Amino acid sequence: MSNQTKPQKIDAPAMENSHYGIRVSHIGEDGDLIALGHHSDRRSIAAFNRHMRTFLGLANLADDRSATAAEWVPALQRRHCIFRTPDPENCWEDVDWSWVAEWCQPETPDAHPVTLLRF
Repeated sequence: MSNQTKPQKIDAPAMENSHYGIRVSHIGEDGDLIALGHHSDRRSIAAFNRHMRTFLGLANLADDRSATAAEWVPALQRRHCIFRTPDPENCWEDVDWSWVAEWCQPETPDAHPVTLLRF
């Protein structure tokens, strides 16, 4: 594999937007959301909720005005990852993606703390 096609580490991954000081984006094909950093449940839900309103035009995460933030807390996960460019030799990765999150342990060099919301 040449250096041009070898996946490269990304230090500052592009996110779709920033809400309440938290950079957020969609991740994967199921509508999951990712935020850079580990944040309180309340701040995480607020940022994800606002992203769904402003980015997708939904009423909130559930697109249901009767939904509560407490309903979404169990869907939060705090993990670590290395952000990198897609691997063109991996058939599961699209070379047009801005980045791939490769899950890792917190002590991994260059690991980014992230908060996920899994649908």
